[in-house]
Amino acid sequence: MNGRKFLDDGPKHPANIAGNGNALTAQEQAVLETIRATPFGTVEVVLHQSRIVQVVKTEKVKLEPDPQQR
Repeated sequence: MNGRKFLDDGPKHPANIAGNGNALTAQEQAVLETIRATPFGTVEVVLHQSRIVQVVKTEKVKLEPDPQQR
């Protein structure tokens, strides 16, 4: 590769361990589940005083052109 680290380079299921060795909170787990359930789009995490208060998911749906409409 070109030296960049991509999300897929990490462990496949770090659902119960955070980077510092502590278990994930329910809010952190919700963020991970939302990311995994979004094939195309964005996941925005809203923080208030360093706490997750909202997760906003915008999903893109890729449509194939209808060949009969040409």
